[in-house]
Amino acid sequence: MKTILVPTDFSDVSQNAINYASELGKFMNAKIILFHAYSFPVVATEALMMPEFSEFEKDCLTGLKKIERKIHEQYGESLSVECVCKCGFAVDEINMYAANHKVDLIIMGMQGAGYLTEKLIGSSTTSLIHQSTSPVLVIDKQVKYRDIKRIAFACDYAEIENNTILASMIKFAKIFKSHIYVLNIVSDLESFVEPKIEAAEFDKLEDALDKVDHTFYYLNNEDVVEGVNHFVKEKDMDMVVMMPHKHSILENIFQASSTKRMAFHSKIPLLA
Repeated sequence: MKTILVPTDFSDVSQNAINYASELGKFMNAKIILFHAYSFPVVATEALMMPEFSEFEKDCLTGLKKIERKIHEQYGESLSVECVCKCGFAVDEINMYAANHKVDLIIMGMQGAGYLTEKLIGSSTTSLIHQSTSPVLVIDKQVKYRDIKRIAFACDYAEIENNTILASMIKFAKIFKSHIYVLNIVSDLESFVEPKIEAAEFDKLEDALDKVDHTFYYLNNEDVVEGVNHFVKEKDMDMVVMMPHKHSILENIFQASSTKRMAFHSKIPLLA
């Protein structure tokens, strides 16, 4: 991983994600791209007035350069940092930039939320998870950097082949010499004494993980997020990995995806 994109809105939550990204970038010798997308307000008068575009861009870059200086003060000048400002909707601009510049990883901050935000509104981070073609590493506001030695991979053995999340997880495992715990949460463990898994899908996963240490686990819990968090706490995991699935509009409203719920509740880095 050579390029890490870190979107920021200049909040404490995004600053914590920047700190995490800086530690990771230093360890991996990766380039950090500080990114801010801003909207362009139109002042409603008899004649529509638009502020000078250059002033907005100047203020944006000034803020990013201030963060860049702090990064170099804390992590050294050898850490490569670039500042980028774009005008537009945050998720759209992040996706476009990441795709056009072949970004290896996007790191974004996350703050827990109440029922309304979690179920109906979501956040820029959870929207990005479901739209991005680049892997997204979600960092809770209280997460601090530590080496990634133990990875929980919440998996139902679907969409294994040609998966960018799987490839990124394996890269992390190789870089940190991690152990991957492949975790399948089931509602009735007794019926899974001999797991009814498609042999072909299981074989694909075994082949993909051939070069890294890994173990398969099955855990009984009717709630996927609760089950994953229990496993993460009990086994002292350093990262959890999930593959988001597509949902219909009604499913998004009445049954939040496990990945989205995990983003709001995970207390360790979430790769999705």
